[in-house]
Amino acid sequence: MISTFLSDEVISPTQLRTNQKHWLDRACKNVVTIANGRKQLAIINRERISILYAQKHYMEMMLSYSQELAKGLQFTTFPWVEHLNSKDRVEFHNELLSCIINSAITNDWTPAEYLLEDWKATAEVESNPILAEALLAEADPSKYVEIKD
Repeated sequence: MISTFLSDEVISPTQLRTNQKHWLDRACKNVVTIANGRKQLAIINRERISILYAQKHYMEMMLSYSQELAKGLQFTTFPWVEHLNSKDRVEFHNELLSCIINSAITNDWTPAEYLLEDWKATAEVESNPILAEALLAEADPSKYVEIKD
């Protein structure tokens, strides 16, 4: 099976020199490869390559974490997962998978970053029973101080 990763246009350095504006405009929309013998250089939109790198980063983390989970290995991708109970681990895994899929579709990786930050904070609270108790304690509202502008 052959799959195409880059559906780019391959041109020679001469073609680039003779019509630079055209090829740079094309590179804003799609990858343009300049081939000179065995050497190849791709011109790609900066935003697009940024999205591809984010996608690669989060996909690698998801695959590493899934492998650790499936093989019962020590968690090194997200070491803080150790502090989550088994129910929370399942919920984290499901939310992470769903978020990664949605981010891959929308090309917006911000929700994935927020999700990881939120679950890491949850794990930190669960790892510290004193902190968890303080955060969950009912407080007397009469002791609140009103802040005035």
